[in-house]
This record gives sequence, C-alpha cells and structure tokens, in this order.
Amino acid sequence: MVRFQVALHETADYERIFASDFLPLIREHGFDLVGAFRTLVGDAGEYHELWRFSSVSEFETRWTALLADPRVAAVLAKTGPLVTGEISRLLTPAPFSPEP
Repeated sequence: MVRFQVALHETADYERIFASDFLPLIREHGFDLVGAFRTLVGDAGEYHELWRFSSVSEFETRWTALLADPRVAAVLAKTGPLVTGEISRLLTPAPFSPEP
C-alpha cells in the first residue's frame, strides 16, 4: 500500500501523468494494481494505492526492476515534485479477509 498527498491545484497534472505515463510502465513490469483511491472527505489531495504481490520476494524483484528502468526515472522526475508525504507499507491479509 502506498499513501501520499498531492496539492489540490496539481491533482489533475498528477492524475494525467500517472494514467498516461506511469501506469503502463508499472503494468509492463508485472505490478497488480488492486485499487487506487483519493480522499473525498478528509485530507485533501490524499491518495491510496493498493498493490498485490504473491510474496515479499516477488515485490523485491519487481520493485528493483521498476526502479532500474530509465523510463521510470523520467516519469518520477515529473511526479516527484507533485507528491509529498509518501508512505509505503507491505501488508498481509488478516485471517478473516475475503479471498482476492
């Protein structure tokens, strides 16, 4: 899970760059986006992304390959200045969580 904020006046730019430039690269690297959400009530400009990995090993392999891709560095140069307070977490399903 990733949580971060984007200033309200920059959300349209962020969403355009993410959808057109970043998401295709992420998918090309085999990442499974379960959902992406933005806050309607609460902290303005807050986003949450939920990604699925089969194991910590898969996460490490995919993340390393993604960050090594020079196209990703170019996208991050655009989105980096728009994003603040980024927090990443690896979660595991609770025993009572529904199956994916």
